Amino acid sequence: MPASSNRSCLVSETKDSAKPRWGQERRLAFIDLRLQYEGRINRRDLQGHFEISTPQASADLELYRQSAPDNLHYDASQRVYLAGPDFVPVTGRSSATSYLDELYRLARGVVAPEESFVGFVPPTGVVATPARAIGAEEVSTMVRAIRDRVVLRALYHSMNAPAPVTRVIAPHALGFDGLRWHVRAWCYQRAAFRDFALGRLTVVGEEPAAEPINPADDTGWTTMADIILVPHPALSPTQRTAIMADYAMTDGRLHLPCRKAMLFYTLRHLNLQSPDILDDASIQHVIVENRDDVERWMREDRALSKDA
Repeated sequence: MPASSNRSCLVSETKDSAKPRWGQERRLAFIDLRLQYEGRINRRDLQGHFEISTPQASADLELYRQSAPDNLHYDASQRVYLAGPDFVPVTGRSSATSYLDELYRLARGVVAPEESFVGFVPPTGVVATPARAIGAEEVSTMVRAIRDRVVLRALYHSMNAPAPVTRVIAPHALGFDGLRWHVRAWCYQRAAFRDFALGRLTVVGEEPAAEPINPADDTGWTTMADIILVPHPALSPTQRTAIMADYAMTDGRLHLPCRKAMLFYTLRHLNLQSPDILDDASIQHVIVENRDDVERWMREDRALSKDA
Protein backbone atom coordinates (compact mmCIF):
# COMPACT_ATOMS: atom_id res chain seq x y z
CA MET A 1 0.00 0.00 0.00
CA PRO A 2 1.46 3.47 -0.93
CA ALA A 3 2.97 5.41 1.95
CA SER A 4 0.75 8.40 1.17
CA SER A 5 -2.35 6.25 1.73
CA ASN A 6 -0.93 5.05 5.01
CA ARG A 7 -0.36 8.60 6.15
CA SER A 8 -3.85 9.71 5.15
CA CYS A 9 -5.42 6.82 7.11
CA LEU A 10 -3.23 7.60 10.09
CA VAL A 11 -4.16 11.27 10.02
CA SER A 12 -7.86 10.39 9.83
CA GLU A 13 -7.63 8.56 13.17
CA THR A 14 -5.27 10.90 15.01
CA LYS A 15 -6.10 14.36 13.65
CA ASP A 16 -8.02 15.32 16.83
CA SER A 17 -5.12 14.54 19.16
CA ALA A 18 -1.34 14.69 19.29
CA LYS A 19 -1.27 11.10 20.52
CA PRO A 20 -3.05 7.94 19.31
CA ARG A 21 -6.56 7.42 20.55
CA TRP A 22 -7.30 4.70 23.07
CA GLY A 23 -8.43 2.22 20.41
CA GLN A 24 -5.30 2.73 18.37
CA GLU A 25 -3.13 2.54 21.49
CA ARG A 26 -4.50 -0.96 22.06
CA ARG A 27 -3.68 -1.94 18.50
CA LEU A 28 -0.13 -0.61 18.86
CA ALA A 29 0.24 -2.63 22.08
CA PHE A 30 -1.07 -5.66 20.15
CA ILE A 31 1.59 -5.17 17.46
CA ASP A 32 4.28 -4.74 20.09
CA LEU A 33 3.34 -7.92 21.97
CA ARG A 34 3.07 -10.08 18.86
CA LEU A 35 6.47 -8.91 17.64
CA GLN A 36 8.14 -9.36 21.02
CA TYR A 37 6.90 -12.84 21.85
CA GLU A 38 5.99 -14.36 18.50
CA GLY A 39 8.45 -12.48 16.27
CA ARG A 40 5.93 -11.69 13.53
CA ILE A 41 2.67 -10.02 12.65
CA ASN A 42 0.64 -9.23 9.55
CA ARG A 43 -2.31 -7.05 8.66
CA ARG A 44 -4.72 -9.95 8.93
CA ASP A 45 -3.85 -10.37 12.62
CA LEU A 46 -4.98 -6.81 13.31
CA GLN A 47 -8.02 -7.05 11.05
CA GLY A 48 -9.22 -10.29 12.60
CA HIS A 49 -8.73 -9.28 16.24
CA PHE A 50 -10.02 -5.71 16.08
CA GLU A 51 -12.40 -5.99 13.10
CA ILE A 52 -10.79 -3.08 11.26
CA SER A 53 -10.22 -2.43 7.58
CA THR A 54 -7.06 -3.27 5.63
CA PRO A 55 -6.17 0.44 5.24
CA GLN A 56 -6.52 0.98 8.99
CA ALA A 57 -4.34 -2.05 9.77
CA SER A 58 -1.72 -0.71 7.37
CA ALA A 59 -1.90 2.71 9.04
CA ASP A 60 -1.39 1.15 12.47
CA LEU A 61 1.64 -0.80 11.33
CA GLU A 62 3.08 2.32 9.71
CA LEU A 63 2.55 4.35 12.87
CA TYR A 64 4.28 1.64 14.89
CA ARG A 65 7.17 1.59 12.38
CA GLN A 66 7.54 5.37 12.69
CA SER A 67 7.75 5.14 16.49
CA ALA A 68 10.17 2.19 16.51
CA PRO A 69 11.81 1.80 13.06
CA ASP A 70 14.27 -0.87 14.24
CA ASN A 71 11.54 -3.08 15.72
CA LEU A 72 10.17 -4.55 12.51
CA HIS A 73 10.80 -5.07 8.82
CA TYR A 74 8.60 -6.44 6.08
CA ASP A 75 9.50 -9.83 4.60
CA ALA A 76 8.01 -9.85 1.10
CA SER A 77 8.55 -13.58 0.62
CA GLN A 78 6.47 -14.44 3.70
CA ARG A 79 4.23 -11.36 3.39
CA VAL A 80 4.66 -10.72 7.08
CA TYR A 81 6.32 -8.17 9.35
CA LEU A 82 9.20 -9.67 11.35
CA ALA A 83 10.75 -8.43 14.57
CA GLY A 84 14.12 -6.78 14.06
CA PRO A 85 17.24 -8.19 15.71
CA ASP A 86 17.45 -5.11 17.95
CA PHE A 87 13.78 -5.18 18.98
CA VAL A 88 12.94 -3.13 22.09
CA PRO A 89 9.32 -3.13 23.32
CA VAL A 90 7.65 0.26 23.36
CA THR A 91 4.36 -0.35 25.18
CA GLY A 92 3.32 -1.44 28.67
CA ARG A 93 2.59 -5.12 27.95
CA SER A 94 6.22 -6.08 27.46
CA SER A 95 7.03 -7.77 30.79
CA ALA A 96 7.38 -11.54 30.89
CA THR A 97 5.14 -11.57 33.97
CA SER A 98 2.28 -9.98 32.01
CA TYR A 99 2.71 -12.41 29.11
CA LEU A 100 2.90 -15.50 31.33
CA ASP A 101 -0.09 -14.28 33.33
CA GLU A 102 -2.02 -14.12 30.05
CA LEU A 103 -1.02 -17.71 29.26
CA TYR A 104 -2.24 -18.70 32.74
CA ARG A 105 -5.57 -16.95 32.22
CA LEU A 106 -5.97 -18.65 28.84
CA ALA A 107 -5.16 -22.08 30.31
CA ARG A 108 -7.68 -21.57 33.12
CA GLY A 109 -10.35 -20.36 30.71
CA VAL A 110 -10.57 -16.98 32.43
CA VAL A 111 -10.28 -15.26 29.05
CA ALA A 112 -11.32 -16.60 25.66
CA PRO A 113 -8.67 -16.88 22.91
CA GLU A 114 -10.37 -14.17 20.85
CA GLU A 115 -10.10 -11.78 23.82
CA SER A 116 -6.36 -12.23 24.24
CA PHE A 117 -3.53 -10.48 22.41
CA VAL A 118 -1.63 -13.79 22.34
CA GLY A 119 -1.78 -15.45 18.92
CA PHE A 120 0.26 -18.63 19.17
CA VAL A 121 -0.48 -20.28 22.52
CA PRO A 122 2.20 -22.81 23.48
CA PRO A 123 1.02 -25.95 25.29
CA THR A 124 0.53 -24.71 28.86
CA GLY A 125 -0.08 -26.70 32.01
CA VAL A 126 -1.20 -25.11 35.29
CA VAL A 127 -1.69 -26.45 38.79
CA ALA A 128 -5.25 -27.67 39.26
CA THR A 129 -7.15 -25.71 41.90
CA PRO A 130 -10.76 -26.14 43.02
CA ALA A 131 -13.25 -23.61 41.74
CA ARG A 132 -14.80 -21.46 44.45
CA ALA A 133 -18.57 -20.95 44.35
CA ILE A 134 -18.70 -17.16 44.29
CA GLY A 135 -21.48 -15.50 42.34
CA ALA A 136 -21.18 -12.23 40.45
CA GLU A 137 -24.05 -10.80 42.51
CA GLU A 138 -22.17 -11.35 45.78
CA VAL A 139 -19.04 -9.72 44.38
CA SER A 140 -20.93 -6.72 42.99
CA THR A 141 -22.70 -6.26 46.33
CA MET A 142 -19.36 -6.18 48.15
CA VAL A 143 -17.72 -3.81 45.65
CA ARG A 144 -20.59 -1.34 45.94
CA ALA A 145 -20.66 -1.63 49.72
CA ILE A 146 -16.93 -0.86 49.85
CA ARG A 147 -17.36 2.13 47.55
CA ASP A 148 -20.43 3.56 49.30
CA ARG A 149 -19.47 2.63 52.92
CA VAL A 150 -22.59 0.47 53.30
CA VAL A 151 -23.00 -1.77 56.36
CA LEU A 152 -24.33 -5.24 55.55
CA ARG A 153 -26.14 -7.98 57.45
CA ALA A 154 -24.98 -11.42 56.30
CA LEU A 155 -25.01 -15.10 57.14
CA TYR A 156 -21.54 -16.56 57.49
CA HIS A 157 -20.58 -20.23 57.49
CA SER A 158 -17.84 -20.02 60.09
CA MET A 159 -15.54 -22.99 60.66
CA ASN A 160 -15.94 -22.33 64.38
CA ALA A 161 -19.75 -22.72 64.52
CA PRO A 162 -22.02 -25.69 63.70
CA ALA A 163 -24.52 -23.53 61.77
CA PRO A 164 -24.42 -20.26 59.82
CA VAL A 165 -24.13 -17.23 62.09
CA THR A 166 -25.42 -13.70 61.54
CA ARG A 167 -22.77 -11.05 61.12
CA VAL A 168 -23.13 -7.31 60.68
CA ILE A 169 -20.11 -6.15 58.72
CA ALA A 170 -18.71 -2.98 57.18
CA PRO A 171 -16.55 -4.16 54.25
CA HIS A 172 -13.70 -1.95 53.11
CA ALA A 173 -11.33 -4.12 51.03
CA LEU A 174 -10.90 -7.40 49.14
CA GLY A 175 -8.00 -9.81 49.58
CA PHE A 176 -6.75 -12.94 47.82
CA ASP A 177 -4.75 -15.57 49.72
CA GLY A 178 -3.56 -17.49 46.67
CA LEU A 179 -6.58 -19.78 46.67
CA ARG A 180 -9.61 -17.94 48.07
CA TRP A 181 -11.00 -14.41 47.94
CA HIS A 182 -11.84 -12.68 51.23
CA VAL A 183 -13.57 -9.47 52.17
CA ARG A 184 -11.88 -7.40 54.84
CA ALA A 185 -14.52 -5.86 57.10
CA TRP A 186 -15.31 -4.52 60.53
CA CYS A 187 -17.33 -7.13 62.42
CA TYR A 188 -19.78 -5.47 64.79
CA GLN A 189 -20.32 -8.69 66.81
CA ARG A 190 -16.59 -9.19 67.42
CA ALA A 191 -15.77 -5.45 67.49
CA ALA A 192 -12.72 -6.11 65.32
CA PHE A 193 -11.57 -6.09 61.71
CA ARG A 194 -11.82 -9.63 60.34
CA ASP A 195 -11.46 -11.62 57.13
CA PHE A 196 -14.54 -13.31 55.68
CA ALA A 197 -14.23 -15.89 52.89
CA LEU A 198 -16.49 -14.67 50.09
CA GLY A 199 -17.64 -18.17 49.20
CA ARG A 200 -19.07 -18.67 52.71
CA LEU A 201 -20.80 -15.31 53.03
CA THR A 202 -24.45 -14.69 52.08
CA VAL A 203 -25.63 -11.10 52.23
CA VAL A 204 -29.14 -10.72 53.65
CA GLY A 205 -29.46 -6.96 53.29
CA GLU A 206 -28.22 -3.57 54.45
CA GLU A 207 -28.01 -2.52 58.08
CA PRO A 208 -28.71 1.24 58.03
CA ALA A 209 -28.78 1.54 61.81
CA ALA A 210 -25.13 0.55 62.23
CA GLU A 211 -22.50 3.28 62.50
CA PRO A 212 -20.09 3.19 59.50
CA ILE A 213 -16.41 2.72 60.22
CA ASN A 214 -13.30 4.45 58.90
CA PRO A 215 -11.16 2.01 56.85
CA ALA A 216 -8.07 3.92 57.97
CA ASP A 217 -8.67 2.54 61.47
CA ASP A 218 -7.79 -0.96 60.22
CA THR A 219 -4.09 -0.76 61.02
CA GLY A 220 -3.65 -4.42 60.18
CA TRP A 221 -4.62 -3.55 56.62
CA THR A 222 -2.95 -0.18 56.27
CA THR A 223 0.38 -1.16 57.89
CA MET A 224 2.96 -2.70 55.59
CA ALA A 225 5.51 -5.16 56.98
CA ASP A 226 8.35 -6.57 54.89
CA ILE A 227 8.99 -10.30 54.80
CA ILE A 228 12.70 -10.77 54.12
CA LEU A 229 13.53 -13.97 52.24
CA VAL A 230 17.04 -15.39 51.98
CA PRO A 231 18.38 -18.67 50.53
CA HIS A 232 18.25 -21.62 52.91
CA PRO A 233 21.60 -21.73 54.77
CA ALA A 234 21.92 -25.48 54.11
CA LEU A 235 22.16 -24.94 50.35
CA SER A 236 25.53 -25.05 48.65
CA PRO A 237 27.05 -21.80 47.33
CA THR A 238 26.06 -22.75 43.78
CA GLN A 239 22.53 -23.55 44.85
CA ARG A 240 22.25 -20.28 46.78
CA THR A 241 23.38 -18.38 43.69
CA ALA A 242 20.70 -20.11 41.63
CA ILE A 243 18.01 -19.27 44.21
CA MET A 244 19.10 -15.65 44.40
CA ALA A 245 18.73 -15.38 40.63
CA ASP A 246 15.42 -17.26 40.63
CA TYR A 247 13.92 -14.90 43.23
CA ALA A 248 15.61 -11.78 41.78
CA MET A 249 17.27 -11.09 45.13
CA THR A 250 19.42 -8.05 45.77
CA ASP A 251 22.48 -8.59 47.93
CA GLY A 252 21.18 -12.06 48.77
CA ARG A 253 17.79 -10.88 50.06
CA LEU A 254 14.27 -10.35 48.79
CA HIS A 255 12.11 -7.79 50.57
CA LEU A 256 8.50 -8.85 50.08
CA PRO A 257 6.13 -6.00 51.03
CA CYS A 258 3.05 -7.37 52.74
CA ARG A 259 0.06 -5.99 54.60
CA LYS A 260 0.14 -7.12 58.22
CA ALA A 261 -3.34 -8.57 57.71
CA MET A 262 -1.97 -10.76 54.89
CA LEU A 263 1.16 -12.07 56.64
CA PHE A 264 -0.32 -15.43 57.60
CA TYR A 265 -1.77 -16.01 54.15
CA THR A 266 1.48 -15.03 52.46
CA LEU A 267 3.57 -17.41 54.57
CA ARG A 268 1.07 -20.20 53.93
CA HIS A 269 1.05 -19.52 50.20
CA LEU A 270 4.86 -19.70 50.11
CA ASN A 271 4.85 -22.84 52.28
CA LEU A 272 6.78 -20.98 54.96
CA GLN A 273 4.38 -21.24 57.87
CA SER A 274 5.64 -24.59 59.22
CA PRO A 275 9.02 -24.70 61.05
CA ASP A 276 9.21 -28.45 60.34
CA ILE A 277 9.53 -27.82 56.63
CA LEU A 278 12.23 -25.19 57.10
CA ASP A 279 14.74 -27.80 58.25
CA ASP A 280 14.77 -29.47 54.82
CA ALA A 281 16.54 -27.35 52.21
CA SER A 282 15.54 -29.79 49.46
CA ILE A 283 11.88 -28.88 50.07
CA GLN A 284 12.11 -25.24 51.10
CA HIS A 285 14.78 -23.27 49.24
CA VAL A 286 14.23 -19.99 51.07
CA ILE A 287 13.63 -19.02 54.68
CA VAL A 288 12.27 -15.92 56.40
CA GLU A 289 15.25 -14.03 57.78
CA ASN A 290 13.14 -11.80 60.02
CA ARG A 291 10.85 -14.56 61.31
CA ASP A 292 10.85 -13.17 64.87
CA ASP A 293 9.53 -9.84 63.58
CA VAL A 294 6.92 -11.54 61.39
CA GLU A 295 5.65 -13.72 64.24
CA ARG A 296 5.51 -10.71 66.56
CA TRP A 297 3.49 -8.75 64.01
CA MET A 298 1.02 -11.62 63.71
CA ARG A 299 0.74 -11.99 67.48
CA GLU A 300 -0.24 -8.34 67.75
CA ASP A 301 -3.57 -9.28 66.25
CA ARG A 302 -4.42 -12.98 66.26
CA ALA A 303 -7.52 -12.27 64.18
CA LEU A 304 -5.35 -11.52 61.18
CA SER A 305 -4.31 -15.15 60.89
CA LYS A 306 -7.72 -16.79 60.51
CA ASP A 307 -11.21 -16.37 59.14
CA ALA A 308 -13.89 -14.75 61.21
